[in-house]
Amino acid sequence: MPFRSLRLGEPVAVARQGLLIARRWVRGVERRFEGEAPHVLFVHGYLAGGAVFDPLRAHVESALAHTTTDFEYGPHRAFEAVADELVAHVEQLPRELPLVLVGHSLGGLIARWYVEELGGAGRVDGLVTLATPHGGTERARIAPGSLGAALRPGSAVIRRLDVESSVPLVSIAGGDDRVVPVASASAVRNARVEVIPGVGHNELLYDRRAHDVVVRAVRGRADGALAAE
Repeated sequence: MPFRSLRLGEPVAVARQGLLIARRWVRGVERRFEGEAPHVLFVHGYLAGGAVFDPLRAHVESALAHTTTDFEYGPHRAFEAVADELVAHVEQLPRELPLVLVGHSLGGLIARWYVEELGGAGRVDGLVTLATPHGGTERARIAPGSLGAALRPGSAVIRRLDVESSVPLVSIAGGDDRVVPVASASAVRNARVEVIPGVGHNELLYDRRAHDVVVRAVRGRADGALAAE
């Protein structure tokens, strides 16, 4: 039986996230702000941490020759409080650099809330979301807390964001995602949707095809933003 048919990819991806978070905790991380390319800020998902993006960040940095950073938040915070912390984090970044936000799952909703509700549209040149439930996810029915509630279909956050994105948005979906179906990841009417076949919710973070879509999206925003300056 082929490895893929065993559907071990998703448990392996979850385990990989745990290892990356543990390694970050032990080693720490240092990022610099430099260069003329856009700055890319990553926002992780529910019950995760910034370190889960490390392989994707390494790929983006290698392909585009500039550094990136991530924003971390705790799992037991109110959604609005986390969004306010994202505002404060962005304000620490150099304003002369174009900014692209990349969010996984809940992180994509937090990034969109910042853009649409907290004035981020004037600061952000583009959004990329991976496995983000723009239409909500039934799996969040049992997720506790304000952050879990935000993920549910029909939540106040989902209803408020039921508009077209005010900045260019690329939504990447996993074809085998059982947490966020493609229909939910595609719920933003003016988003460009990229579906990666055979990939689950957390696998998407480590799939090279998804990495390449992120690079193309960031590069496209870089070309457009820098040309407009």
